[in-house]
Amino acid sequence: MAYHRKLPTTSDRTGLLVMASIFCVTTITVVWLRFYARKLTRIGVGPDDWLALASMFFVLALNGIFIGGTAKGAITGHSPVVDNWPVTTPLEHLAQKYKYGFQVVEKVAFALIKLSLLFLWKRMLTSIRWFQVFCWTMIAVVTAWAISFFFATVFQCGTHWDWNWAPISWFLTECTNSLNMLTVFTATDLVTDFIIIIMPVPVIWRLHMPTRKKIGVTSIFLVGFFTIGAGIARMYIYLVTSYDKEDNPDFIADFTLFILWSEIEVNVGMIVCCMPILGPVLGRCRDYVIVLTQSMRLGYSSASNPSHKIPWRGGVHTTAGPGDRNYEDLEAQSGLTGPRILARTEISNTYE
Repeated sequence: MAYHRKLPTTSDRTGLLVMASIFCVTTITVVWLRFYARKLTRIGVGPDDWLALASMFFVLALNGIFIGGTAKGAITGHSPVVDNWPVTTPLEHLAQKYKYGFQVVEKVAFALIKLSLLFLWKRMLTSIRWFQVFCWTMIAVVTAWAISFFFATVFQCGTHWDWNWAPISWFLTECTNSLNMLTVFTATDLVTDFIIIIMPVPVIWRLHMPTRKKIGVTSIFLVGFFTIGAGIARMYIYLVTSYDKEDNPDFIADFTLFILWSEIEVNVGMIVCCMPILGPVLGRCRDYVIVLTQSMRLGYSSASNPSHKIPWRGGVHTTAGPGDRNYEDLEAQSGLTGPRILARTEISNTYE
């Protein structure tokens, strides 16, 4: 099985460090906004939120491994190649350590993100029995999937721990067939992602909601396809670099590409995991911008007329227009609806 495709190399160490640092800030921000959104809607924190919080720590750990490996040159480095095979160097030894650490931690991070989404779907559609059963089934599948690959990775060289960062030639011959194991892992990761992202879509379109809102909610869920896209890129790179060593003999360069797309996938997954919850936060920002825009258009500001204010239902105050223009008039003119909770299902909060 040979693809005969020479892959490009990634050598921009500064760019990767900046990218990973931005991912750290983004991950912390979206999880914080998730809990803030729960506070706004007064729904309360559930298992899906705690799982997202737990996954944040593992994603940050992966970012730390990525930053450490990049700073020390194990990521973006190169292996000397002789007779179409990488020559063992101290840098390869170091890269093997970072690879082992990253691959162990990523199993937990991916599992927690998937479980957070499944518990969210379960929480949003509590009244649909068959969907609840489907959610529990997928929760069991993902849990078994994560446990299996976690221990398979930890013990891929048995209890010979130093073999995990031995020269690549020794590792490939003496340890578990890691090539096939990682192929199965990346493939099943994509399959479970696809099922989890698609799961709520048919249910949403059967609900009694305006079509505009159905489209909005569905589009938020389908943002998860960005995660699948990163997973496809990672799997492609892995297949090419693993099964076409003649054209891609530089182990460290190949490792850089693989871990880079794993890093992108897990951080995008973290964002996707929190996005359906952020509707109330985005709604409050939208309302603030609309009211501020209307006030500026009418020529009034809090500085020029501080005594005439209108209470905004989101808890923010803004300056009113002329004396005969109340909040309801402004709302009718601007189309403002404000963040709110719709009684029958939490789905509405993903778009409000």
